[in-house]
Amino acid sequence: MDLERAYSETGPKIVGYLVATGTDEATARDLLHDAVVRVAKRAEGPDDDIPALLFTAARNLRANRVRDDARLAFVDEVRDGDAQGDADGGESRPPLLPSDADYLRRRLKAAFAELPTALRETYVLYQVGGRSVREIAELTDAGESLVKVRLHRAKLSLRRLLDDVKGELAHVPD
Repeated sequence: MDLERAYSETGPKIVGYLVATGTDEATARDLLHDAVVRVAKRAEGPDDDIPALLFTAARNLRANRVRDDARLAFVDEVRDGDAQGDADGGESRPPLLPSDADYLRRRLKAAFAELPTALRETYVLYQVGGRSVREIAELTDAGESLVKVRLHRAKLSLRRLLDDVKGELAHVPD
């Protein structure tokens, strides 16, 4: 099956899958497009299972996006979305307001301090350092299964320690 036919036949199904797994439709279409570009660059020959390659590429791109979006990011200021534009008639830019970034940093630092060293080290290498499970296993001389267990336990502990923060920020619009 050629790429164009595979795209027209399986594209809507892939978009449906991506939407069903929590991706908005516009992003799902973008991921499908990126998957088509990847498959077009890497397809070896006529015997390739193009629909399977498209699905796998789209699924992996979605997983990458979810992982990247989950990375911690702090800002010192937030923009007020209701503010008026510039007085001089320039581009409309809302004024900057102080955020709760300092409070969140202190809470996160305290929560990390409560984690056992092995869990903290593993979580930071994975979440902040962007290391894979295999790389962390090599760096820490631990098995991949143990690294996965440590990541899971660190996430559970941080979720428990920071549960009240989630409630405090529930009123903040996206």
